[in-house]
Amino acid sequence: MVSGAEGSGHTYSLSNVTPILTPSQTPEAFVRGGYLKGLIPIVLVTFYAPVNFRKWKSERLQIQMEGAPFQSQGEACVMNWYTPMPMKNGSVMMEVEISSNRMGEIIGNGRFMININGFLKKEKDKVIFSLGHEVRPIIHRDFIDAPSRPVWATVGQAPVLILGGIPHEKMILISDSSFKDFSLVELNIDSCWLGSLHCPQEEFTASIFDAISTESVLFIRQNQLVYYFTGNYFHVAGKGPSNWVRVLHSRCIKKLCPVELHSNGSEYVLALAGGNEEGFFHFGTITGSLPQLPFSEKRLPASIIMGWGCVILGSYTSLHLYSRVHLDSLNLLFQIPPFIPIGDDMDFVMLLGMEKYTDYPLVPKGLFYNPFSHLLFIWGNAILQSYDKKNYIYMSKFPKESSVKYMTSSYKGQVVCVTENEEIWLIVEGSFKVHRLYPSDGWQVVFNLSQMKGSSLYTANETSVSIFYDSMGVHQLVYLINQKGEGKLLKRQLPVDQILVYQLLGLTTFEINIRTLSFINPCPFELMQIKDLPNPQRYTRLERYRAKPPFISSDSGFHSKVSLAIYQGLVYHLLWLHSKYNKPYADPVHDPTWRWWKDKKQHKAFYFYRASNFQNVYGIQIDMDGYEKLYHVKKTGMPKYIYLDKGDEYNFTFFLFVRKTSWKSREELSRTLAPSLQPDQVIVKDKRKCFNQSISGHNLMKTAVHFKVRDREEWRKKLLLGGGNRQIPMFIGCPPGKRLAFDITLTLRHNKKTNKRYFDCVHPDPEMPCFLFSDPFHPFFLIQDMVTGESGSFTGSYVLKVIGGGTSLDKIVDYSEEEIVRYNSPNDTSESLIWIVRDKRKQSQTFRILSYNSSGIEWLCLPNSPCYDIIPKSIYSPEFYFKIMVSNRDVDTSTYCDYQLIFFLHIHGLPLSRRRAFFFVRVSLSSPCPSPALPPSLLSQSSPVWYGGNSSEPRVRGPGFASWPCQSWMTLAKVFDLSWLQVPHL
Repeated sequence: MVSGAEGSGHTYSLSNVTPILTPSQTPEAFVRGGYLKGLIPIVLVTFYAPVNFRKWKSERLQIQMEGAPFQSQGEACVMNWYTPMPMKNGSVMMEVEISSNRMGEIIGNGRFMININGFLKKEKDKVIFSLGHEVRPIIHRDFIDAPSRPVWATVGQAPVLILGGIPHEKMILISDSSFKDFSLVELNIDSCWLGSLHCPQEEFTASIFDAISTESVLFIRQNQLVYYFTGNYFHVAGKGPSNWVRVLHSRCIKKLCPVELHSNGSEYVLALAGGNEEGFFHFGTITGSLPQLPFSEKRLPASIIMGWGCVILGSYTSLHLYSRVHLDSLNLLFQIPPFIPIGDDMDFVMLLGMEKYTDYPLVPKGLFYNPFSHLLFIWGNAILQSYDKKNYIYMSKFPKESSVKYMTSSYKGQVVCVTENEEIWLIVEGSFKVHRLYPSDGWQVVFNLSQMKGSSLYTANETSVSIFYDSMGVHQLVYLINQKGEGKLLKRQLPVDQILVYQLLGLTTFEINIRTLSFINPCPFELMQIKDLPNPQRYTRLERYRAKPPFISSDSGFHSKVSLAIYQGLVYHLLWLHSKYNKPYADPVHDPTWRWWKDKKQHKAFYFYRASNFQNVYGIQIDMDGYEKLYHVKKTGMPKYIYLDKGDEYNFTFFLFVRKTSWKSREELSRTLAPSLQPDQVIVKDKRKCFNQSISGHNLMKTAVHFKVRDREEWRKKLLLGGGNRQIPMFIGCPPGKRLAFDITLTLRHNKKTNKRYFDCVHPDPEMPCFLFSDPFHPFFLIQDMVTGESGSFTGSYVLKVIGGGTSLDKIVDYSEEEIVRYNSPNDTSESLIWIVRDKRKQSQTFRILSYNSSGIEWLCLPNSPCYDIIPKSIYSPEFYFKIMVSNRDVDTSTYCDYQLIFFLHIHGLPLSRRRAFFFVRVSLSSPCPSPALPPSLLSQSSPVWYGGNSSEPRVRGPGFASWPCQSWMTLAKVFDLSWLQVPHL
């Protein structure tokens, strides 16, 4: 378990880089040479956002750091570069990218994941697993002759992956590095035989099946028993159970199904029932802490095959596809044909009801749905695809003799299918063809080339264990046996691109008189160049900070342990400033680092002078410009994903270039690509018709944009790979990183100008200035973009409500819904209004609608309001703190964002009530000189009345005294601002 405040972490050595060495170079010499030539590694850490956006702010954050050279041994003999490895609360997965500053030696870029494993514990100075105990090393019988199985997890959110299927053992493979390394763990569960007439079991086995990983919880199924285990993560509310917990005790569960994409701040799991309970499914929800178990239960009229969002229902005569509209209702979408259609050498067949069928039964086994592209697959011994869940296409190139066992997807346009006989097939979304990757000629070429290179990644005797996607691409987990009979389990990249290229080249060969091979260029273009790309941060919503190591004023330039500790502290403070910047009162400068250096930058030259003369403490100089937020990141290509608000658009220009040697004739060149030689502009724009408003980063609608460049006349030669085929996931809604802030600077300036005066509190608070009760109040707000650094006045409409209040910050109470209506609604007749608008603006049913151009509000504090009749705590005027909520929901149509801002407003100079003011005057007139009351600490006798403000209402009763000389009151009036006191004319 790794925990701590945001920004805490450890210092890591940068060893995950790929140096390009000469035959005579050693790694130590390479590092020394790179350092002396100016090489500096640059480390970019990306924090993955947690699922539960209700507890953690929905944001995408990066920090860019530079490696600090550190001498490990001797006089520069052994050295490394070090950088802090910060941890961010709520984030359990971090992606690290290492590159160079393009100086000195050439190094390859490195990229890896750092995941937090919450299923470990420390016991007797040893780190052990909390869900079981690590057992023997893997052996042949664990994988040989065992079928491959899927790795099921929440995509991009599961720090720990598990894989079951070990024959006759209650063991799982567990890894926090995406199976780069792993452990074989025997689980602490009881193996029970619960077979019965209502839940028959064909055979009993101790094997673990249907292993599913989520962000903090693991699920497994053994026979018909379902268990879950909660990891020990710092972001989980409350400590979970220390043992496996069995759920659905009296249920007959035949299958666990994952929901691979999280939604609404939660993760989900489906449990499908069997036996006499065939047709039931149970729905589990995980929301950042313990699962909401036992699962909710629903009944369907027939057997469930598998799926999410849609389920396949079977009867004795036909199969149907239904969607669940409400919890208790279903809609019929499609009747699945009982037999496989006739393809007749076509790539696909449209199922319109007029096609012909074979006598071969169509046996569907499951569903796969991509919510970004809205593509649905029904798979089994045939593959049907649909973009609207109603009209389907049969992909006839998939052989009916094979049957798909499971599918895995990148959710970016590629889907890999694994069959019962371990064939591997590829489907590219937007195409109607399926490509067999294994066994194939392309695979054989890859294998032969690897043997020629002496690679240890491929052997003649190997068993596929699983195929899965992660953030690094598609991988194959395979068990290899070398010539000595020794076995090992390893993860290797599945070379999809190479296999397809080799297969395509094999299809395009032709014979000529010369004894050599020649190939027709399979691509309709040689190079595609993209220009005029917009600022990527605006669409990826990635906030990025930069932190440089302190400057060391030593001859060697090596850092010490002290300077590394200071570097780590600076990174921590930078991320701490980021976390604390989300406050309601906007700073004069929209930048989280502004407060750090605002009082020191004027002395920047002096600090540099001291460092230049070696007069700094520890010989360390901190560059103020080295710790900043970056708003203009370099454009490096198309983004991985795009966020669009209402009416936003993403556009770019592309050019296609062709070399003459790539084509057999000028006619072919002009016929194929003449229209594409001119620059083409692509515009992706939101239609402003998606849905209602939502909080920033919440409830985003998933979709995708698909770019395809192909040769229209040579359809069969198009290359279905990244060059001419690109799918980018898109999120429509209120993007992360946008917020509404109270513009206190403009509010103060406008109120001073309008009211011709400004009275702050006697004890000013620069973080929360006061406003006088009798002055009209005109608030202004800012829309701040935390990603791009933009900040501008909010000019839309909004609703302002007082939702709480108190006489001090520690006494503020929240009002009930009924009280909020009474205190804010102009329709209230109970004399409870706290405020009213100065002009007659339109109303939103119950509350008034304000805007940038409105003339402000006036404070009322009527007799039944909570700010009426406030007793002052001292000689100073009564004051009150209002808790105010501002929202544009349902009143502003310019954005998908539901901007909600809650802030405290300090009001002083509240008037006294009429009754108390009259009583004060009566008591004061009975003395030689009218004397208002003093604070309780100074008064001892009767109860005079404070009176103030523009109202004639008496306000406050307090203790008093007999009389003071008039000269004493004149002195008090000069010392204290008592101009707010008024005595009514009698």
